[in-house]
Amino acid sequence: MHFVRMRIGGIPPFTDSVEFKLNERVNLFVGPNASGKSTVLLTLANELIGKGEKPKRPIGGGYHPVHTMVIPDAEIDDEWVQEMASRDGDVILTTSLGRDDVSNPKDYMPAIYIGSVREGLPGISDTKGLDDSDDTAEEILSGQFSGINTVRACNLLAAELWREDIDELRKYARVTFMGAIALADACSKSICDEVIRDSVTHNYIPGIDIRDYLHHPHAPGNTIEVLRMMAINTNDIRNFKHLSVWEEPSYAAYHEDPDEIPIYLGHLSSGTEGTLLWIRWLALKMLHYYEFAKDWNERPAILLIDEIENHLHPTWQRRVIPALLEHLPGLQIFATTHSPFVVAGLKSGQVHLLNRDADGVVTASMNTEDIVGWTADEILRTMMGVEDPTDDATAAAARELRQLRNEGPRDSVEAEEARQERIRELRRLVDRDLLAGGPAAAQRELFEQQFAEALEKYRQSQDLGQENG
Repeated sequence: MHFVRMRIGGIPPFTDSVEFKLNERVNLFVGPNASGKSTVLLTLANELIGKGEKPKRPIGGGYHPVHTMVIPDAEIDDEWVQEMASRDGDVILTTSLGRDDVSNPKDYMPAIYIGSVREGLPGISDTKGLDDSDDTAEEILSGQFSGINTVRACNLLAAELWREDIDELRKYARVTFMGAIALADACSKSICDEVIRDSVTHNYIPGIDIRDYLHHPHAPGNTIEVLRMMAINTNDIRNFKHLSVWEEPSYAAYHEDPDEIPIYLGHLSSGTEGTLLWIRWLALKMLHYYEFAKDWNERPAILLIDEIENHLHPTWQRRVIPALLEHLPGLQIFATTHSPFVVAGLKSGQVHLLNRDADGVVTASMNTEDIVGWTADEILRTMMGVEDPTDDATAAAARELRQLRNEGPRDSVEAEEARQERIRELRRLVDRDLLAGGPAAAQRELFEQQFAEALEKYRQSQDLGQENG
């Protein structure tokens, strides 16, 4: 199952009804701030995850009760559908299912919402809330994403699945759980390839030397009385001199190869830590929803993620969506972005462009061609309204240059000379590639300038020949 169409209206800033034709795999919402990108995600989250008609959180500056209808796309033209579409405060989601199959979408697939804030992990010495809570893994996974919740859910599931009184079903779930963590970390490694060395999760055991510690990614919680944290092997050089005794890995002393010592997630960069944690959270939610089924990662799910590029280097930004599509083929992604590197490489119909007119009314359109081979500047100009992708001073100079060029010659010789002098001055300040129209227009202007210079040299040579004759 996947959603194929959505209509939203009566929820600020969508004062007028706006319809989106949805892609089966990727739906990336692009537009200026306050154009409704996050509102789309929050509305979907409230309807697909929240309970009741009133959203858990206010949307657009207030609470707006929303009536959601999930219907087959084949019936989108029915009279009752059209009538409901005109009502304020309604969201219509049309699905790929038939009439007999449509009911609550939560009966068919999980929807996972990840906000724009990447909540990380506390330090080793500040661990309150990680292992002291009485919450179960199921209770934690029913909540919202946070880095702490991800680690707690992993550890609690591990402790539950590695109990001594194990049955065959639990043994099967144990294998599936380890496979899910490995797949999530492999997906993260595809993005952060320059940092993460492998996709094997480790327990970070600080502050005590346990030489007989069971070398298993998730050892039984009742066999050791120390703090257990998620960690990862990275390409970073290990340097524990700046860490306190509590933060140092207990088994660093007897590992001959320092590269074998995993680094605690809290010591990683924000981009690496955030990527690992939210992708693990996504995998855990899907795994738990599908009750540890072997093919959990191939089944349908909805990912709602705000600012998917958060904390990532541009090289990593352009890998995020391809990595998710490769590792989770049943996933339908709804995401927002301000990055041209996330947009690059997407297919026709996968980017939804939101804009507000002078009256504040939001309109939506989508890309009609594949965004393959486009430069970042082309995406910024075409889809993000950034005509001059540079600093403000240079952008202002480029705007003035375009204005002078478009105005044409002045009426007097003195005024035209002043105009030409200002144009030459601005050309020295502005790189030609920043001119409106991009590199093609810049090349044309360069050719015109070179042609004019060559013509002037020819005239001078002709004049010189006549004088000598």
